[in-house]
Amino acid sequence: MKKVLERIQSEFEAFVEPFETGAEEDRENVRLKREHSLRVWDNARLIIQDESLAPDVDLAVQAAALLHDAGRFPQYAQYKTFNDRQSENHARLGVRTILRQDLAAGLPSSVRRVVLGAVFLHNVRSLPPRLPRLLDYTVRVVRDADKLDILRVLLGYFDPEIPYNPVVLLGLPPHPENYTPEVLEAVLRGESADYTKMAWVNDFKLLLLSWSFSLNFAAARRAMLQRGLLRQLERRLPQGPQFAAAAEKAHNALENPSNTVEAPQLT
Repeated sequence: MKKVLERIQSEFEAFVEPFETGAEEDRENVRLKREHSLRVWDNARLIIQDESLAPDVDLAVQAAALLHDAGRFPQYAQYKTFNDRQSENHARLGVRTILRQDLAAGLPSSVRRVVLGAVFLHNVRSLPPRLPRLLDYTVRVVRDADKLDILRVLLGYFDPEIPYNPVVLLGLPPHPENYTPEVLEAVLRGESADYTKMAWVNDFKLLLLSWSFSLNFAAARRAMLQRGLLRQLERRLPQGPQFAAAAEKAHNALENPSNTVEAPQLT
């Protein structure tokens, strides 16, 4: 398994390298996604490290985590944005990219199908019911691992001392107080906020806060708390009792989760 993953990483790095050209801003945005992909891979390994997984399950999770954002590179090259609404769905583009570039070479066909399915589904608002167990487990690990690193990255760009990056912040305008009530109300109900409703950078912060409700694994919830990600995000929110209540709702969800995910057993 180690050799297969090393080959996939090597192919991935070779695929990304030609995109790191042009203006420094473009190179920075591409590097951001390359480094993000590697950290999501690390996060996925953290999430599953205490699980007794069958080799094919382990392989599917790690390969899907590494390749989950393969579509971001052609997306940025063509559209100069990471906003799917202004370009195209990067998950679907990722599946096409993996197939065209043969980035999943060396995987057993059954694992390859799971990896493609996990890449395709990793960014949906909610997963469809009754997915095959291996796919369901794999995509849930990838989604948790992805969220942990996205939150870590964006906290830096929310810093008012850092120059505004419209690519990373999806072109949303910054404002110390402005937000969309519908986004805040979803968080106060304990629901994942709707990506399509975001109109301000503060809405983006609330969306990230709502991810606390949908993390699937205890290891991911612990990481979010122990790394101080939620506290840092809370400090970036506008002041006011409604925002304090939203942050408290998120803390309670992490400390008292209602969902658990069991590893699948292959037969």
